Amino acid sequence: MLNDTGFDLWAENYDRYVAESNGYPFEGYYDVLDHVYNRIDWDTPGPKILDVGFGTGTLTYRLYRNGAKVYGIDFSSKMTEIARRKMPEAHFIEADFSRGLPDEVKNVKFDFIVSTYALHHLDNEHKVDFIAELKSLLNPGGKIIIGDIAFKTTSEFEKCRLYYPDGWDEDEIYIVFDEIRSSLLSRGLDCTYTQVSDCAGVLVIE
Repeated sequence: MLNDTGFDLWAENYDRYVAESNGYPFEGYYDVLDHVYNRIDWDTPGPKILDVGFGTGTLTYRLYRNGAKVYGIDFSSKMTEIARRKMPEAHFIEADFSRGLPDEVKNVKFDFIVSTYALHHLDNEHKVDFIAELKSLLNPGGKIIIGDIAFKTTSEFEKCRLYYPDGWDEDEIYIVFDEIRSSLLSRGLDCTYTQVSDCAGVLVIE
């Protein structure tokens, strides 16, 4: 699992690496981003959106360009620098969300909160706690939309893990919807899940 220094070193080549990847872990990457983007309600101009773990800002820039009021959290200084160059009017915060939400967003309300390819750095208990914390930042009717390496069932997870034995990252904790669903519901977090590729999906919390 990469730390902030690892992502800093990866930052300049990240987008090209993802674009050229086949199979796990980035199979369906751009389809996932499209799915997250299309779950945003654009009927109201300028929705306020928080992007958790925005990276180089590939999705974030689409939101920004379409008129969203963008906030973002990421722990990589280099990736934050790249995103700021693309989106000078956005509000980017360099912080490690695995240690909790930074003070700069705790009193801000959002119409949507998105996160792509970031929450697999949290274990399942921490994921649920963090999602519940994010839910408290939503305006009424808001949604949390999470796209990541994810699976609907344990058997689908195991099938993928066995198919990619050499490249599989055992340090990352991927969403398995059937395993996390009851914990989310017990916290009052209504959830749906859509499988997008063999190794990626989108979890929506309302």
